[in-house]
Amino acid sequence: MHVLLLHMVTFSSFSFRAFLNTLRAGALALTLATLPLGAAPVVRADAPASQPAAGPSYVPYNEAHPVLAYYYAWWEASRLQAGIHHSSLGLGQNALPWEQVIDRPDVMREHMRLAQVAGVDGFIVNRAIDLGRLLELGAPYDFRTTVQVNAAGGPMSAVGELSQFMQHADHPAMVRYQGKPVVFFWRATDSPQWLALRNQIDPNRRTVWLADGDNFNILRNDAFDGISPYQIAWSQTPQTQLPGWGAKAIAANPHKLYVPPVAPGCNDSPARAATCIQDRRDGSYYRQTLQGALASNPQWAVVISTWNEWLEDTQIEPSVEYGDLYLHLTREFADQFKGGVAGALACC
Repeated sequence: MHVLLLHMVTFSSFSFRAFLNTLRAGALALTLATLPLGAAPVVRADAPASQPAAGPSYVPYNEAHPVLAYYYAWWEASRLQAGIHHSSLGLGQNALPWEQVIDRPDVMREHMRLAQVAGVDGFIVNRAIDLGRLLELGAPYDFRTTVQVNAAGGPMSAVGELSQFMQHADHPAMVRYQGKPVVFFWRATDSPQWLALRNQIDPNRRTVWLADGDNFNILRNDAFDGISPYQIAWSQTPQTQLPGWGAKAIAANPHKLYVPPVAPGCNDSPARAATCIQDRRDGSYYRQTLQGALASNPQWAVVISTWNEWLEDTQIEPSVEYGDLYLHLTREFADQFKGGVAGALACC
């Protein structure tokens, strides 16, 4: 997620996107390479003409035990090929140089289709401005979305994104826990200012707030309903680290949620002086994190870190180098975590 701090060139106005769509109106339709993931989903009869032939299908959201994934919608095509591994899908052959993922509904629908096949129930975006578009795209398929609010600057800096989240809280495609909309926070602290903000924005506790990090004392702060550390890939022993975190969460407050992360590895050297390098070991590291997540007995969800953070090399999205390996591994885990995925698409 943190490449965004180095990558602030964004074109988020809807008028600009409309301009892009006008430019593309006369272009050839994007032809997406269909990965070998089993039977293609049935295309809705009323699907927009821009939707790929193998678009998402309606797959009921598993509210009891969803698998979620961090999702970054601000990549340009060139950045999708600038990491250790390289995106199979990219933005298509007719992508304009300054376009981002968020400007390409066809690409985002394909991401949703691939995620569904892997047993993923929804995405967590890291810009509130992207939330509305993902919610609208996912709604016909019951594919869910929420946001991870950037809390690094403290409570007051998070008000804008929180307000946007609250505006969308009642959307039918919002990620929910026991019927309540869920919002994640990156780098929140256990400051009492967070409780004051919670009481101001959500006094009736109609939403669920999940903090980031490994300071489990934050669970004693009534501002937060649980904790979901963003990353595990730094750990050499995730199969024991994740249950250990779970035990700490229970010790701090057994009545709040612990949502473990899983990750395929990491190598952020293309983005910065390296802070996380973890060899993927042909999927074996990912398997260790998945085993650790199951062993931690999460009450609710598991979060994949990430779907498409290419410059930190934490993505499970298909790549030129490893194909759809991580979709297969994710689906195996999702079936086990959910106790069988009733109604899910045929996989792999």
